[in-house]
Amino acid sequence: MGSHALARSKGAEEYDLWGVPDEDEETLEAHFTERSYGLWGVYRFKRGFGGELKRAAQAVDCIYNPWLYKLYLWRMAGREAG
Repeated sequence: MGSHALARSKGAEEYDLWGVPDEDEETLEAHFTERSYGLWGVYRFKRGFGGELKRAAQAVDCIYNPWLYKLYLWRMAGREAG
């Protein structure tokens, strides 16, 4: 059973697909066909479901080990650059 079917069987009326570009709805609609980097392709895919765009608080990193976190940020910056 898919996660959406499981959610529906448990009484859920909404399913959060999480994540679209951080733009206002007018910009999303004006540019989703011409942009594909980052979350634009994800937005185009999700748009096909005809859902409603809702905004929530951004994710926040909870840092328990500052040294490891700096190492993680350095590594992620290297991936984005390469």
